Parts: sequence; C-alpha cells; structure tokens
Amino acid sequence: MLAAVIEGTTLIARPPVGSLEWFSGCFFSMAYAPGARVQTLPDPSTYLVIEISDARAPQCFLSGPRLKTVQSAAAEPLQVVGIRLRPGVAYLLTGVSGDRWVGRRDLLAGSLAPCVGELAEQIAETESTDLRFDLLESFLVERLAGKTVDHRVSMALHLIQRSAGAMRVHDIAQRCGVSCRQLERLLRVWVGILPKTLARVARFQAALVSAGEQAASEWAYIAAEQNYVDQAHLIHEFAGFTGSSPTRFAPLASARNLKANCD
Repeated sequence: MLAAVIEGTTLIARPPVGSLEWFSGCFFSMAYAPGARVQTLPDPSTYLVIEISDARAPQCFLSGPRLKTVQSAAAEPLQVVGIRLRPGVAYLLTGVSGDRWVGRRDLLAGSLAPCVGELAEQIAETESTDLRFDLLESFLVERLAGKTVDHRVSMALHLIQRSAGAMRVHDIAQRCGVSCRQLERLLRVWVGILPKTLARVARFQAALVSAGEQAASEWAYIAAEQNYVDQAHLIHEFAGFTGSSPTRFAPLASARNLKANCD
C-alpha cells in the first residue's frame, strides 16, 4: 500500500514487532520544516500521529481513511511521530464507527483523551526516536491486548487487496459468509468505506505501483492489466482520486518518489 509522497525531509520508519504486527504498519518519524511537503494518497488505513511543537503543547491526532490526495506543508516547525493503523484497528481502539473518521483529521478525544495527552507529553520529553516508538508501541499493545478485528472484515479486506479490487462484491460477501448488505454495514462500521470504493482504491494503488515500476508508463497496458474498462476509465478514476491525469500527476511524471508502507 502506497501512503504518501514526501519531499524536503527524511522519513525514519520502523516496522512493528510481536502482537502489533497484526494491527499496524510502520512507526514513522519526520521533521516538518519550511520547504517540506507531504502529499497523501488514497488509503483505507488510519494514522495515529503525535505533533511536537515549540509553540504549543504536544497534540495527538487521528487521521482517518482518505479517498483523495491531499497536499500539506507545515506552517511551523514540527516533529511528527506516528503509526499506520490497519483498516479496522481505529474502531478497536476508539469504539467510534469508522465512517466518522473518513477524510478527517481530529484530536483524539473521549475516553482516550487523558491517556493520549500523557503519551504525547512523554514522547515530547524524549529525544530518542527509538524510545518514542517504544512509548507509542507500549501504548497500543496495552489497549489492543486481547482484541481482534472481526474475521469477516479481515477476510473481505484481504480478498480486496489480494485481487487488487478485481473480485466482485457478491463473491467477497459469499466468501465471508454474509450478504452484500451485511458486508456493507460491517465495512462502514469497521473501516468507514464501502466495499466497491475499497476495491476502487485497491485498483488505483495497484495502477500506481505498476506505473512506478516502468521507465515510461504505458497507460493502455496498465488499464488492461488492472482490469479497468479502458484507458479512459483509468484516467477518469485517476482524476477522481488525485485531481490530475496520470501523465500530470507529479510523483509519476517527475520525482517518482512514491513511498510504500511496510506491511
């Protein structure tokens, strides 16, 4: 899964270990400074992020699943420490329906607020990146102990990802032992995104990977390879997710610096 395009700063990452491997992708840390830019890509994951600034107290945010690319640049120098939570894990952690977080970035509140406030302070007081990751890891391990994502949701996500969005929703629901309507309800609560949209994101992600592996992207070939109706369909989907055509999408047209999550 491709997460973001990062320019003007260095991303430090560490894969999770032990029980947390089932719940998350990489821990990450980076410094936002003038000139640093991050362009996020469509992604059904959620991100738990602690921002450390000299101008205010450290804050903990939950950045939800994204269906559009979003560009951001820091208005002030920031240290950012976080972790990618696999689809469904934010619901385990917060008890809040996944559709509440889609396309949003909010301060963590409710029952977690005192805990994340203390966590953010501890991370801000620690200069070692590895120790910061350790604190975040301990926080999550404690709160996710004994919990699991609904097996039907895990199965559906696996089938969508493995098929790069090509598997029909009816067949996915059948494999998961539920009706199409039940599958939609499950994914809305656990992930926040319906199965057809998850399939579109998975196919878009597969097209990005395929394009990034080629010296000169052959979009007609990629469209056929990734089960788009035709090249025009791929271009339409690309524009819907990025606001740009494939040939004008800067990370592919020039830098080719797409960054992958570690899974």
